[in-house]
Amino acid sequence: MPDDEVERWVRLAASQSRQVIAHCNGDAASEQFITAMEAVQADHPDLAEQRPVMIHAQTVRADQLDRMPGLGMTASFFCGHVYYWGDVHLRNLGPERGRFISPARAALDRGVGITLHQDAPVTPPDMTLSLWAAVNRVSRSDRPVGLDQRITTWEALRAVTSGAAYQYGEEGEKGRIAPGLRADLIVVSEDPLTMNPARLRELRVETTIKDGVVVYSA
Repeated sequence: MPDDEVERWVRLAASQSRQVIAHCNGDAASEQFITAMEAVQADHPDLAEQRPVMIHAQTVRADQLDRMPGLGMTASFFCGHVYYWGDVHLRNLGPERGRFISPARAALDRGVGITLHQDAPVTPPDMTLSLWAAVNRVSRSDRPVGLDQRITTWEALRAVTSGAAYQYGEEGEKGRIAPGLRADLIVVSEDPLTMNPARLRELRVETTIKDGVVVYSA
């Protein structure tokens, strides 16, 4: 899509106070989205309040991440890519760019909110694998893929709970365990915060609670 067309759609969304969620898999697409948002923000200074989202942001650059907080822009990373296709990215993009795919650490360090997704049916919906991949960053051949971009287990858990709720403007009703919020909970087989991070893939859901009602039990 031409740059002016992207800006036109962003401008229309901003005029209606609508959130923009854009799929940006390459750094050129990331640049196009950020540039359009910056151009529109000049006329809509409240644009950041709509919480624009960059989906995938797989090859977003460090200089682009620097510009995202000012736009209120968050990123949803497909960190399973690090595991499934990390070897391919290292080969195709080269070691420097390959190691920087789905740069969750760099995003958080710059104040960019993040979430994690699986992009089913590209890969099966498996949140434990997403957590494990974001925290460990190794490929299927057990090759490190940008260990400096690892995040902590706590940061990964926040990304898929309170971070996800914030990304969609639902933090007032879900995403945390607190009085007045919806009782959407799971019980897992071990404490993810105390177990060896390398074993996060072994976590199993034992109970699922929806609005305070048990809907699944192992």
